[in-house]
Amino acid sequence: MSNLHKKQVYAGLFEIIKDDKYYYNSRINSNYNHLTEAGKEAVIEYVNHMASVMLIKEKEEFEAKAKSMVWEELKK
Repeated sequence: MSNLHKKQVYAGLFEIIKDDKYYYNSRINSNYNHLTEAGKEAVIEYVNHMASVMLIKEKEEFEAKAKSMVWEELKK
């Protein structure tokens, strides 16, 4: 998986936890921080979406690398 996709996953999850609707951030003690029920649903939905995108991109990157290796061998 490319670094871009890792950044996209991080950014998406970070956007979810910045929203009070999705994540309770205790100002008193971080032990009380937690996803709300809506947050749990949002994270699951986001991860489900990104999982398929990530697998497709990984397959594309693998195939591109394989083609490149074959072309390099054929050039010799």
